[in-house]
Amino acid sequence: MLRSEAGWHVGEPPFVTYRREPPASRTARFGTTCRSKPGRSPTSLATATFVWRKHAVAHRCTMLRCHQACVKAMATHRHDEPWLANGISSWFQRFTDMEATLSSDDFPTVFDPSSCVIFLGAGFSADSTNKANGCPPVGDGLNKAIKELANIPADEPSDFTDSAGYAISQKLDLFSLLEGLYTIRKLTDSQRKILSLPWRRIYTTNYDNSVSVFRAEKNGNASGDIFDLTDDPPRQLRKGVVVHLHGSIAKCQPDNLDQSLVLTRRSYVEQRVKKSLWWDWFDRDIKTSQYVFFLGYDINDFEPASYLIKYPGMEGRRHFILRNPKSPIIASKLVDYGVRHSFELTGFVDRLDRAKVEATPAHERELSSFRYVDLSKDNKLPSKPTSAEIQELLAFGRIRFDAIRSSFPKSEYVVIRASSLDACKNALEENKTLVIHSKIGNGKTIVSDELKIVLSQEGRRCFILRDNISPLPQDIEFLKGIDAPVIFFPNYDSAIANIHLFDGLSENSRYVVELSSSTLQVRMQEVHSRLRGKIARIGIDRLDQDDATALVELLGKAGLTALSRAVDIREGIEFRDFLLKSYDYPEIAKRLRSVIDPLLQNAPARRLICISSILKSAGLPVDVGFIEDVTGEDPYAILSGLGESVLELMAYSMDKLEPHSSVLSEHILQKYVDSKDFVGIIFDLTAEAARRIDEAHDFSSERFRRARALLSAVIRFGFVNSIIGQAADKRKTIGKLYESCRRDALIEKEPLFWLQYSIFWQDEPRWDLAESHMAEAYSRGAARPNFKTFQLDTNYLGLLCDLELFFSNVGQPVARFEKLTGIMETCRAMIDDGNHRNHVIKAFLKLEPMISKRKGDFTDVQCTALCYSLNLVAEKLAALPTNEKALWGTEPCRMSIENCIRILTRQ
Repeated sequence: MLRSEAGWHVGEPPFVTYRREPPASRTARFGTTCRSKPGRSPTSLATATFVWRKHAVAHRCTMLRCHQACVKAMATHRHDEPWLANGISSWFQRFTDMEATLSSDDFPTVFDPSSCVIFLGAGFSADSTNKANGCPPVGDGLNKAIKELANIPADEPSDFTDSAGYAISQKLDLFSLLEGLYTIRKLTDSQRKILSLPWRRIYTTNYDNSVSVFRAEKNGNASGDIFDLTDDPPRQLRKGVVVHLHGSIAKCQPDNLDQSLVLTRRSYVEQRVKKSLWWDWFDRDIKTSQYVFFLGYDINDFEPASYLIKYPGMEGRRHFILRNPKSPIIASKLVDYGVRHSFELTGFVDRLDRAKVEATPAHERELSSFRYVDLSKDNKLPSKPTSAEIQELLAFGRIRFDAIRSSFPKSEYVVIRASSLDACKNALEENKTLVIHSKIGNGKTIVSDELKIVLSQEGRRCFILRDNISPLPQDIEFLKGIDAPVIFFPNYDSAIANIHLFDGLSENSRYVVELSSSTLQVRMQEVHSRLRGKIARIGIDRLDQDDATALVELLGKAGLTALSRAVDIREGIEFRDFLLKSYDYPEIAKRLRSVIDPLLQNAPARRLICISSILKSAGLPVDVGFIEDVTGEDPYAILSGLGESVLELMAYSMDKLEPHSSVLSEHILQKYVDSKDFVGIIFDLTAEAARRIDEAHDFSSERFRRARALLSAVIRFGFVNSIIGQAADKRKTIGKLYESCRRDALIEKEPLFWLQYSIFWQDEPRWDLAESHMAEAYSRGAARPNFKTFQLDTNYLGLLCDLELFFSNVGQPVARFEKLTGIMETCRAMIDDGNHRNHVIKAFLKLEPMISKRKGDFTDVQCTALCYSLNLVAEKLAALPTNEKALWGTEPCRMSIENCIRILTRQ
C-alpha cells in the first residue's frame, strides 16, 4: 500500500474512514491516486468514479457500491483501457471496506462536528413555535398562506414564487405574514441539541431566526457571525458562522422584501445570474468538509444542487436527514447528490453521540491541513530517478519530490542550486519570512523543494500548508508546541489569506513564500505589510556558473548530451529560456506531440487545455469555478473522459486543476493553438472577469481581486502579442480582439481594457488613437469607486513623452506641457510606493529623449518649471536606501533626470 507524505494510505476515496486515522485527515488527502500496476500512471479518483457512476445510473442502482455497475464498467474498459478497468476494480475493493466504519444505515460511526457543515432546510424548523403561535410552514404551506392573504383559491396552480411576486405587486402586507411565520419564539429540544455542537459552518435557505434564538438562550450574541445574502462575505470566516443563502426575516423591512429574500421568481432568477459570493464559500466548504449533513432539506433548489453535482465521487460525504419517502421516485431523487436517511431529525439527534471533536494531533503525520516533510518516511530508500523520468520532467514539468530527495545533494534529477540554497538558509537565520521570487517558469518550486530537504536535514521541522484550505485549529495548536517550525505556503494568495492564523507560533518560526517577480513588483507594499516580521527576498532567475555546469552534466547522464550542445548553456541563462529551446529538440518535441495532439482532437478538451494554459502561463490561479462559468461545462467531466494521458500534462483533483508547467503552457499556446482560437478564449475570459467585477460589492474580496487581476493579465497587449508571436496577421487578429472587447457592454466599462487598447495603438503606432483611448481609460476609472489609477499614470507619463517626441513637430509649442508636469508630480509621489516603483522608473527614462529633441520648444517659464519638477524627482531617487537603489536599479534613472536638467539649463 502506498502512503502519502502525511503518512496515510494513498488512493482511498475521501470518505473511507479507518479507525486508526483521524477522520479530518480525509479532506486534506482527497485527490491522491492509486496505481493499478507497478510502473503504470496513477488512476485518479475523478476518472474511476466518473465512469463507475455512469454505469451505476444505467443500472438504476441507488447504492454507491453497486457491484453490478462495477462489473459492467470493468468489462467495458478491460480491453481498450485496461488501466481504467483495474483502477475501477481497485476503487470497488476500497468502497467495500467502508463497512468497517459505517453503520448498517450508512451513517458515519464517528464524525468531527468542527470539520463538518450542516445545512438547515424547512424540516429543521418545522416543529418550532413561531410568532403567530403556530409552526413555520413546510412543503406548500407558504404558498397556501400567501394565496390566503391575496384571496386566491388554494387550488390555483401557481407556485409560491409567483404568488409572492403577485402579493408584492398588489402591495399586500406580505412582510407581516412572513414575519409572523418565520420569527421563532420557541425551539424544540432536538434543535437545541443539534445547534449546541461546534459545527464548522451552518448554511440554510430558511428565512427563520432559529439559530439567533438558540444563541440568545445561551446568553450569546444573537446576531453575531450570522450573515445573509445582503451581506458582503468577509475574507475569513470563523468557525460556527451561519449563512442564510436565501436571506433572513431578521434583516428584512417592509420596503425591501424582494431585495432581502430570495422569494419571488425574479429573485430566484437573479440569484442564478448574479451568483452571490456566499456560494463560493458554500462550494469551498462542501469540498473540504469531512461531512455535510442536510437536515430537513430535499434538494428542491437549483443552486445547492448545481454545486453538489460538480464533484462525482463525493456523495458518501453528504447525508440527507428526511422523513420516510412516500414513493420510490422521491426516494431515488437524491442518489446523485448523497446518501438519504429516513430517520428524521430525532434519528439524527440519537446519532449525535457519535460526534467527537478531534483532539490536537499527537504527531506531525496526523496533521490534516499540512504535509510534514519527513525524509525518513516509510523507512524505505526512495527510488533513484531514471533517465526517462528526467526527460519527462524536462518535457512536462512533473516533479517527483522523492526523486529530488533520493539524489540530493547531487544534481541527478534536478539542478541543485547550491548558492541559492545558501542564500535562502542565511536569510532565514536573520529574517522571519523568506520570499523566493523569479519570473514565471524559472524554478521557484524546485528551489523551494530543495530548501525543504536542506532544512529538514539540519533538524528543522518543515510543514507545507495544503492548497486551497485554511489550517485547522487543532493543527495550529500542534504547531504551537514546536520550537522552530518552518511553514511553506503553496502560493502567495494562500500566504496572504492565512498567515495571520500563525501569530501564536514560536518566535523562532519561519515562513517561506514563492512569488513571481512581476507580482512582487506591483505588490511590494502588500508583501511588507501583510507578511510577518522582517522579510528577505531571494531572486533565482539566472543560473550561476556552477548551476550551468551541473545542468550540462545532468543532461549528459540522462542521454541528452546533444541537447546540451544545441542550447548555449552558460552562466546567466534563465531556466525558462533553456526549457523553451529544449521543446524544439527532436526527442522532446516528438514526446510532447504524442501526448498533446490526441488531447487537442477533442474540442471541449482543447478549449479546457487552452484556458488552463493561459491562466498558468500568465501566473494566475486556475479557478475551476471560473472555468466552468466560461465554458458552461464541468471541467472534471471533460478530463475524466480523456484517459491517463491528460495526467502527463496537468494535475487535477477536487481542489486543484492546473498544468504542471507554466513554460510548457506557454509553448502549447504558441505552437499548438490557432491564434484565432486563442484570442477567442481571451475574449471569453475577459468577459467573465468583467462580469464578476461589475457584480462585486466588496472591492477587497478575494473574488474581486482575482477577477481584476485576471482581466488585467489576460487582456494585456504584451502577453497576447508574445503568444501570437510572428504570425503575419497578428496585428489584425489582436485588433479584432480589442474591437470585440470594446463592443462588449461590461468589458468597455473597464479602465484597464482601455489602457491595453491604448498600448496596442502605441505599438502601431497610431498616436491619436493611443491618446484618445488613454483618455477613455481615465474616464472609466473615474466611474469606478475606489479605482486606483497607478497603472494608467505610469503609462500616461511615457505616452505624453512619446506624443511630444513622435507626434509633434520641432519648432512648435509643447502643447501637452501642463499635462506632462502634472503627471510627473503624480508619478514622483509613487516613487515611495514600492508597488509601482519599477514602472515609474521606466516612465521617467522616457523624458530624456523627448527633452533632447524638443529642448528649443520650451519657453523660459516652462524650462524653469520643468527643472524644478525634475530636481524634486532626482532628490527623491537619491534619498532611497542603498539596498532599494540596487533592487530597483534607480541610479540610471536619477542620472538621466540630471541629464535632462543639464540640457534645459544650457539654453
